[in-house]
Amino acid sequence: MDAIADAPTLADPDDAPVPHITHDPATGRAYPAPTSPEPDFVTLAHQLIDACAEATDGCFPFEPDGFCAHGHPTWLRRLGVV
Repeated sequence: MDAIADAPTLADPDDAPVPHITHDPATGRAYPAPTSPEPDFVTLAHQLIDACAEATDGCFPFEPDGFCAHGHPTWLRRLGVV
């Protein structure tokens, strides 16, 4: 019997991927495609609490609802959190 195979999973089956917001709701312009990996939930929560967020191209730090100089929104903005 394999102990790892029998271990319970920690993933919530109701956790579905969050769809990305691909256009700025205010202007209708498309956001640039992300060039850095999406941070995990805990990292995003810390960025929201600290009011210091990473943009989708890896630039850091910005206001949670902001954009970097290259026009990339923060992950919090792209995910619709702010």
